[in-house]
Amino acid sequence: MTDTKPGGGSEKRLDGDVDKYYYFLNMITENVRNGYNLMVVKYCGLSLPLIPSLIENTKRSSGEFDVTSIPAIELGAKIWSHQGRRDKIDELARLVSSHPELSPWQIHIDRAYDILREAEK
Repeated sequence: MTDTKPGGGSEKRLDGDVDKYYYFLNMITENVRNGYNLMVVKYCGLSLPLIPSLIENTKRSSGEFDVTSIPAIELGAKIWSHQGRRDKIDELARLVSSHPELSPWQIHIDRAYDILREAEK
């Protein structure tokens, strides 16, 4: 069956990305509950490329980006900084700086860089 609506393919991709994001969010939550930090950061990493789709979908459906928690950024920044993973913090920083909607999460990036700097002393 083919989609006859213009842009239907990109909308389906967007919906699929958001479904994956929420699946990974559930996996993050479950692994936090069980104390499996390695699995938490695995699902944080898998979630990051889906966040732009989350932003677009949320704005499309509610007219604004009203998400108040993004564990992939919040927990990812905390755990990766304690692991000394500057590459992952840099990835988070690029994501946050490229989407104005994510500016409230800049504090998590700043804290992560502070932790990395302290560890380097």
